[in-house]
Amino acid sequence: MRVLGGGVIGGSIAYHVARQGRRALVVERAEPAEEPAASWASAGGVRRQGRDPAEAALAREAIARWPTLAAELGADLGYRQGGQLLLAESDAEAEQVAAFVARQHTMGFVDVRLVDRAETHALALGLSERVVAGSYSPADGQADPRRTTRAFADAARRLGTTYWTGTECSDLLADGGRVVGARTTRGDVLAGEMVLAAGVWSDDLAAGVGLSLPLRTHALQMLLSTPTMPGLLRPVIGAVSRPLSLKQRDDGAFLLGGGWLGDVASDRRSYTLRETSQRGNWATARALLPALGTERMAGAWCGLEAISFDGMPFVGRAPGLEGLTLACGFSGHGFAIAPAVGRAVADLLAGRAAPELDGLSPARSAGFDAAAVAGFLNADARGDYLD
Repeated sequence: MRVLGGGVIGGSIAYHVARQGRRALVVERAEPAEEPAASWASAGGVRRQGRDPAEAALAREAIARWPTLAAELGADLGYRQGGQLLLAESDAEAEQVAAFVARQHTMGFVDVRLVDRAETHALALGLSERVVAGSYSPADGQADPRRTTRAFADAARRLGTTYWTGTECSDLLADGGRVVGARTTRGDVLAGEMVLAAGVWSDDLAAGVGLSLPLRTHALQMLLSTPTMPGLLRPVIGAVSRPLSLKQRDDGAFLLGGGWLGDVASDRRSYTLRETSQRGNWATARALLPALGTERMAGAWCGLEAISFDGMPFVGRAPGLEGLTLACGFSGHGFAIAPAVGRAVADLLAGRAAPELDGLSPARSAGFDAAAVAGFLNADARGDYLD
C-alpha cells in the first residue's frame, strides 16, 4: 500500500495501517510538516464544536483519543485540554450561540454548554467587557501540529513503514479503470492500493487519471506574539461575528488565526503575506483580548490549504477508479480529527466497514451543481479572510 503525502493525515493513515500489521510506503515531496504544507502551518486546534454532522463521529472518536495520544505515539505532542469558547458580543449573538449549543447536543456533544457573562469571563480572564456569553466545549483543546505530524511518522516507521522523503510524485499510473501506482522522482512504484493524501497538490494528481476534485488552494495566515506570562488564556477562543482563532502556547506566546489570507504563488509552492491580513487579524484579537495590545508580533506565516467546494473533506474510495482512496480537501479543519481519519481509512483499506466516512464520500461530488463548482474554482480571494 502506498500513501502519497506525509502530512498529519497521510502519517496517521500510515501509522494505523502499520498498527494493523501491514506494510506501507509513504511518498513525501519534502519532510513531514515542512513549510508551506498545512501540517506545518496549522493552528493546532483540537475541537469538536462547530463540526458538520458528517464529521461528528470522527470528532467524537478523535477527542476521546487525544488525551492518551502522546503515550500511544511515544512523543510530546504539546497537547493541552483547555477547552474552547465561542464568544457572543450582544444579546442577538447570545441567541445564536444558544441555538449553536443545541446543535452540538444533536451531534452527541452533550457536555458543550451555554455559559453566561460571568462564567465566560471566569473561563478566559481578560476578555473584553463586550463579551456577554459563550459556548464552552470543555473536552476541546490544542496541540502542536508539527510535533504531532512527525510523531505519527516516527511511530509508523517504528512499525515498519518506509518513508521516501524529498521525493516528488508527478503522476498516478492507471491501467484501464484502476490506479496501479505512481511515478516519482525515485522511479515508478506499483501498488494494489494507493491513498492520495497530498494536500493542495492532490487535485493535480487526481486530474491526471481523469478525476476532477473541486478544491481551491488558499494560503491561511498564522500570527505569533511575543511571549508573556504562561497560563493567562486556557481555552482556545473564537467569536460568532469575527474571523478569529486565538490560543496561548505553553511558552506564553499567543497564536492567532481564523482564516485570514495570504497570496498563493502561481506554482502553489509558496506564498506572500498580506499586511492587511496581519493588521486585521491582530486588531480582531485585541478587540476580544485587550491584553494582547501589550505584546508585539513576533512572527507570521501561511500554510497552503485545500478548501473543498462544500467545505468538507473527500475521504473514501475514488468514484469510478479502483485502487485509489482519497483523503484530501480538509478545508482547514483536518488536524483535530486526524487520529480518527487514520483509523477509519486503515479499516476501509483492510476491507472493514467504516461508516464514520459515509458523509465524506468523494462520490457526493456527483451531486454538486456544475456551474456553482466552476464559479467556486474560478473565484478570486478578494477579501482578507475566508467567509
